[in-house]
Amino acid sequence: MASRFSKYLSTSAGDYRTDRDLQNILRNLNREIVKINGATQQGLIRATNKIHQETETGGVRVPVDLGNLRHSWFYVTASGTIGKGGGKGHTPEGNAANFTDKNAGQIAAGHAALLTESIGKTKALAATYKGPFVVAGYSANYALWVHEMLGAHFQRKGAGAKWFEIAIKTKQAEILKIIQSNAKIK
Repeated sequence: MASRFSKYLSTSAGDYRTDRDLQNILRNLNREIVKINGATQQGLIRATNKIHQETETGGVRVPVDLGNLRHSWFYVTASGTIGKGGGKGHTPEGNAANFTDKNAGQIAAGHAALLTESIGKTKALAATYKGPFVVAGYSANYALWVHEMLGAHFQRKGAGAKWFEIAIKTKQAEILKIIQSNAKIK
């Protein structure tokens, strides 16, 4: 059962486990989103794209080794839309061509399964709360592990642990403005 404040934006990191700090940041963000009358799906998608942009170009970026973690980014809406950070939508079968190395097939299968599961989650939330929802995150099964690797040195310049958490925290004011500017007047 979803709590009152898991409304609107939710995350996924491979197997739905997320760290407590990230959940607290999301809970606080969702408390603020609840205060915005008429939040729309489009506003939530644009806000999600802002978070993704920050993970790619901000002060702390998503780590890249082969690129599989980076390519596993996705968002899913309550209407069943599947997107990849500002790019065109895709199907649950995903974009296997973006995954590389000997585990590409396994990563693509996990990606497709998580997208399908996330669609179900957003539809259930929409039915329960009668509102727009977005689930976003990284489908790679090791995403949370890498996210929590404090003190690690990553190959990509500017990459670091907690990149997703930091992106949300850093861009919270902009996220709220985006959602507010896309809200419907009731």
